[in-house]
Amino acid sequence: MDAHTRAGGAHELGEPSPIRIHIVSSRSLKANGPRRGEARRRGVSGRRAEGRRELRRTRARCSLGRFDLWSSHGVVVIEVPVHDDVLERKILEPDPGLIKSLGLHHTLRSAVADLVDNSIDAGAGRVLIRFEIEDDVPVGLTVVDNGRGMNGVQADEAMRLGRQRRYATNAQGHFGIGLKAASFGHADTLTVCTSPRRGEYHGRRLRKVDVQRDYSCEVLDPAMISGELADHLALLGAATGTSVRWSDTRFPRATVIGKSDWLDESKTQLRMHLGLVYHRLLTSGRIRMDIEVHDLGLRESGPPEAVMPIDPFGFPVAAVSGYPKTLFATLGKVRLRLECHIVPPKASGPEFRLYGRDGSEYQGFFIYRNDRLLQSGGWNSILTSDGDRALARVVLDDFESLQNFVRMNPEKSGISFTHELEAAIIGATTISGRNGGISFKDYIERAESVLVESRRRVRKRSPVVEPTKGLHEDVRRVIRAEVPIRRDEDPVEIRWRRMPSDKFLELEREARVIYLNQRYRAMLTGGRTGLSDAPLLKTLVYLLTQNHFTGQYWGSKHRDLLDMWDVILGAAVRTEYAYRNDEANP
Repeated sequence: MDAHTRAGGAHELGEPSPIRIHIVSSRSLKANGPRRGEARRRGVSGRRAEGRRELRRTRARCSLGRFDLWSSHGVVVIEVPVHDDVLERKILEPDPGLIKSLGLHHTLRSAVADLVDNSIDAGAGRVLIRFEIEDDVPVGLTVVDNGRGMNGVQADEAMRLGRQRRYATNAQGHFGIGLKAASFGHADTLTVCTSPRRGEYHGRRLRKVDVQRDYSCEVLDPAMISGELADHLALLGAATGTSVRWSDTRFPRATVIGKSDWLDESKTQLRMHLGLVYHRLLTSGRIRMDIEVHDLGLRESGPPEAVMPIDPFGFPVAAVSGYPKTLFATLGKVRLRLECHIVPPKASGPEFRLYGRDGSEYQGFFIYRNDRLLQSGGWNSILTSDGDRALARVVLDDFESLQNFVRMNPEKSGISFTHELEAAIIGATTISGRNGGISFKDYIERAESVLVESRRRVRKRSPVVEPTKGLHEDVRRVIRAEVPIRRDEDPVEIRWRRMPSDKFLELEREARVIYLNQRYRAMLTGGRTGLSDAPLLKTLVYLLTQNHFTGQYWGSKHRDLLDMWDVILGAAVRTEYAYRNDEANP
C-alpha cells in the first residue's frame, strides 16, 4: 500500500498516527502464520468492532471483494479468501476507451431527464433547461437548478465515473453514471458549476478526449465562473444551486429552416417527456420546469415555456363503473398492488395520445419510482400489444416491493420482469391469496370488450388537408391524431405577407399557401414572432379554409365564401387595430 492509503486507513480507523496495512491470502496464513484465534491467545487484539465501520470503504478502495479485517499493535491485517486454484489476484483497470460507448442509448429527452433527476435529488424546486444557439445553429444545452449545490469534494465525486453511493430511499439516482452517460451521449464537453452557499463556487469540467485517455478532470477557477453561475441562479431567484452545461455538442448542424424544425421538435418532445415523466411532481408543485432558447451572440433568451404535467390517467370520467380496480399479486411475503384502469374509449387528449402518438401504443404497465415515471406502457412479456387492449393501463408504483423482481437499464427507459413477477401478475386478483374476485385475465377481457362495444357506435370523421410549416408542431400533432389526413391532396402552409390594410387573408390554391396580413402580425402575436407564431389564430384560419384546398378548382360557392370571409375578417382586424391604438393613446 502507498503512504496515502496507509494514512487514510489510519485516519478512518481512528489511529493517532499512520499504521501499516498488510494484505494476505487466507491460504498463506494457513501455510505460514497463526490464525486469529492463536494470535489472540498470544495477546493479539482483534479490535474488529473498531475497524468494522470502515470495512465497506476499505473493500471499495482495495477492490478485493470479500475479506476479513483485524489488527494488532498498529498493524491492520486484511485477510482475503483465495480459492485453491488461484495463483494471485490482479487489479485490472478499465480501458478508458469504454467512454466512447457511454451514453449511446440515451435520447435527448432521456438524457435531460437524468440531469433533472440529479436536480430533484439535490432538493431543487425549480429547473431551467436552456437550448443555446449561435448564428441560428444549436450548439449547447444548460440545465440550471436551485438545489443545495455541492462543495469541492462533492463536485469531485459527482464527476467520478461509476460513483457508487448510498442512495436515499426517495432518491431518483440509481447507478452513479447518469450525469456522465447522459452528457457524453450528446456532447464532448461537460462543465458543472455549483454553489452550496452564497459566495462559494466550484467548477469542474470533463472533456471526453481526456476521460478516454486518463480519466482526468479540470478544476475551474472560482473567480472565472462565479459571475455566470450567479446570473444563472438569479434567473431562479436562488443563491445556491448547480448548472450543468453541454458544449461541443452533436446537435444537428443544419440550415436556419432545418435548425428551426429540429429545435422546435426537440423542445416539443422534451416538454412532453418531462411533463409525462414528472407529472406527479409537477402537479403537486414539488418541482417547476421551464424550457427556453438562448442566443449566445445576442446574449438574449426567448420567452420560457413551462413544462405542464401530462397525467396518463387524468381522464375526466371513468369508462366503466367500478374501475379503476386494485388487484394484488403475491410473491412470497410481498403483496404487490396493481391499479388497473380502463381508458374512456373516446379519449383523445394528450393524456391518452402520449407524445402525440396513437394512444394504443401506450397500453400496459406504467411503473413509478418515487413518483417518477420509469415506464409508460408495454406488457413486459406478460401479454402482447394488441389493438383490442388499447384501453388497458396498469399502475405499479410500489417500487420498494417491486425492485427485487425487476431489472432497470441505466437510461431508466427500460424495465424487465423476473419470471416470478410475471407469474404473480398473471395470477393477480382483487382478493389477495383467495379464490374468487376479479382476476387479471378478467380485467384484460373487460378492457377489450369496452373497446369493441365503443367501435360499434363510433362515427368516422371526415379527412382534412394536412397543415405543415407555419402551424405549430404541437397543433399539427393533435390534428394528425384526431382527424384522418387526406393523402390525395398536397399539404398547405400558413405564411405572413404584406397586403392592403383592408384585407386579412389570401388563399393561393396552386401554391397551397394561406397568407395572413403582415401589417397586423405584431399586434396579433404580442411582438413575439417566429415561424410557428400565433398558433390559435392560425389554427382557426386553417380550420375555416382547409376545405378550399380540395378538389380540382374553386367554384362560385367557394369564391363567394372567400369574398365574404375577406370582408368580415378585414373589418374585424381593422377594428381590433383601432381598439388597441385607442388603449395605447387614451
